[in-house]
Amino acid sequence: MFSYDSQSSPPIIGEGDLRRSAVAIALTEEEDVIFEIRSERIRHQPGDICLPGGGLEKDETPVQVAVRELMEELEIGREQIRVLAPSSIFVTGLQEIHSYVCRVTGYCDTFQQEEVAEILRVPLSFFITNRPEIHEVVWKPEMGEDFPFDKIHGGRNYGWREHKSRIRFYEYEGHVIWGITARIMEEFARQVREHK
Repeated sequence: MFSYDSQSSPPIIGEGDLRRSAVAIALTEEEDVIFEIRSERIRHQPGDICLPGGGLEKDETPVQVAVRELMEELEIGREQIRVLAPSSIFVTGLQEIHSYVCRVTGYCDTFQQEEVAEILRVPLSFFITNRPEIHEVVWKPEMGEDFPFDKIHGGRNYGWREHKSRIRFYEYEGHVIWGITARIMEEFARQVREHK
């Protein structure tokens, strides 16, 4: 007979499919946020502006990833990094992105050249005083040719739900910070404004 433990947490279906990663909102002594302009040589998001970060490896916590990626991508030592606080967890599709606010001291714009083409510093005050431009995108399901429409009620006319996203854009001195990076910065700026 089935028994149920009402004290246990239910499993999260699909949790194992999530790509878990972490980024650092790295603040310099001058209160600039450090961004990376991704190299054109890399396969994933070449040329985009992003926060230092990467995927979780086995037995790593998100905060360990944020610190490791800061060290690797900015070529700095652990002693130059102080983790101040978690900022947010962004969940979309099959991604879960943790962000941490870190103080970076003694940074001289060094970077790992395989993944990063350039460093961009943006004053934190820019995000506090400017709201992002927002544009809506509608995502529609696209089925493979062998999708078994005959097995579902309504077949090809089934009423699939469309997914809407609101994509953020910040423009700073000719650079565009957009997408998930912009969403993370929008949320962090909101937190800073509320705690002033």
